[in-house]
Amino acid sequence: MINVPVGIATLVAGALLLPEVRQPKGAAVPDAASALALLLAVSLLVLATVEGPWWGWTDIRTVALFAVAALAAAATVERTLRAKAPVIEKQLFAGRPFTAATVALFLFSAGFAIVLLSTALFMQEVWHFSPLRAGVSIAPAPLASIAFAMNAGPIQSRFGRTAPAVTGTLAMALAAGYWITNVHTTPDYWGGMFPGLILVGLAGGLTQAPLFAAAGTLAPERATTGSAVLNMSRQIGSAVGVALLVALTPQTATTGFDHAWSVQAGAGIAAATALLALRPRHTP
Repeated sequence: MINVPVGIATLVAGALLLPEVRQPKGAAVPDAASALALLLAVSLLVLATVEGPWWGWTDIRTVALFAVAALAAAATVERTLRAKAPVIEKQLFAGRPFTAATVALFLFSAGFAIVLLSTALFMQEVWHFSPLRAGVSIAPAPLASIAFAMNAGPIQSRFGRTAPAVTGTLAMALAAGYWITNVHTTPDYWGGMFPGLILVGLAGGLTQAPLFAAAGTLAPERATTGSAVLNMSRQIGSAVGVALLVALTPQTATTGFDHAWSVQAGAGIAAATALLALRPRHTP
């Protein structure tokens, strides 16, 4: 009900506003083997993570899924390095800004997926909020995100691409730490959940725009492909984040949410570290 009209509006706006850049004639079709290997790696990793708590982490099924996922990931890397037209082009990662953005988007999206689902689940299943009340309670996060995202251009012009993204990823980690310390089984929205949601809004608004803008550092004919890879990294990170949340919160145990928020904090810190470690080296 929501996605269809938004999708239609996006298609119309894209057709009217976006410049068209085509692949050169005769360009190779993306390698099917690398696409299949990537699909298997992500799908089996998520399946093993979700089912692991119920099957047991040492169960033959869990171990086998993780093993095959690792082999599929290795095959994806091998095809990326050797195939004529792999689904992930190695040339895209020749530049540090794009590499940093891809890694950071994966990590940030894993943590952000935990944010989106854990807050709704906690308020409904631990605090016993209605779905409508939980939805309204989460609204400050996207509202704060919009406020920062609308000023992403001026912020980037003033501070560059790395500093806002690092600030955003660390804000997500700080939100997790605040929730671990202040959110308990007794409902306390304003003192417990609300401040963390504002930090999460700041994180979303400051982080995502500069990371996706890294596609603009590529050659014009590769920008579309680069944007697709960044979006793929975001989607894989989100899938892994949701899988981790499901694995860490069996039967919605409150300690499981603390564990999930710890993973969220770790993802934010890891994303910030990747951005700083891979930031461009400026020469005089």
